[in-house]
Amino acid sequence: MFRTTSKVLLLLACLAPAMPAQGLAQEAPVLADTLPPRILFVTSGGYWEEQNEAKDETAELDEDVSEQRGYYRLIAIRGEDNRSLLQLQQIALTTNGPELATSTGIEEINSLGGYITDIRPEDSTGAASGPGFAAYIFLKTDPTVVEPETWALYIDEFGDMQVERSSN
Repeated sequence: MFRTTSKVLLLLACLAPAMPAQGLAQEAPVLADTLPPRILFVTSGGYWEEQNEAKDETAELDEDVSEQRGYYRLIAIRGEDNRSLLQLQQIALTTNGPELATSTGIEEINSLGGYITDIRPEDSTGAASGPGFAAYIFLKTDPTVVEPETWALYIDEFGDMQVERSSN
């Protein structure tokens, strides 16, 4: 009896690490199926860090600063009038997984009333060398024009954003 119980416990202990991975694999199709049809393009990359100082001056030095970090996500959305809207998000990496920290419309692009035809990150290696983010947005303000305009979105290490038309 003891040997059988030990074998069952050993088997369960070996299977336990595989259970969460199987749950995540099953979650992917559900996430894909619930993605709104108005989402045109999504790209992510870069990273950001923020240090939040505690207001309690009696706290220990180690507890004074909490660090929050994450990555950027750029989303092109088909608007109600079929023109494109661009949204920049900061995704926080938490102990519970990725969470939306901020979401901001990119007015420099949204005010053009154009049609986004593509979004490309500046770096597709998957390993950012420093904080910030850069991406290229391809859009047409006139759907009959063959070549789209190229716009660049840059976020520096301080979180300051610049959006400008690219010149090649």
